[in-house]
Amino acid sequence: MMLPQAKTTVRRVRLHPALFVLVLVIATLVGAFVAANLPFGSKTLTYSYGTATVTGEEGSGVVTLEKGGSALLPSDIAWVDRDGNTTSGGRPECLKGDGDRQVSGVRVEAGYLWVRLPEGKGSYPIVGWLRCL
Repeated sequence: MMLPQAKTTVRRVRLHPALFVLVLVIATLVGAFVAANLPFGSKTLTYSYGTATVTGEEGSGVVTLEKGGSALLPSDIAWVDRDGNTTSGGRPECLKGDGDRQVSGVRVEAGYLWVRLPEGKGSYPIVGWLRCL
């Protein structure tokens, strides 16, 4: 016995060009928003004025922020001196002491970000950029 052949229907969907452009623009905006908020890649620093304290010869220390709290100050960061010269690495002149002498109370502008510890075990701010005032 022979089965009748199934009928196929092709239906064309027409999309108005303006609607197509609108959908494309919305998709682009949503994609840009998602990409900008993903948890990897470069991060924007938060800036605050404060006072820096350097402890020891290695040059690490802490910046007490005017916004409240403090941030870890690594010994090797990007910084701008009082003349506006940018340097990547090392310690600014305004934070250099003699040998092991502690330097404290130096006015700075610090760019910092929050570092999240693995497995959600906390977070802390760390300075990534510094300018001597």
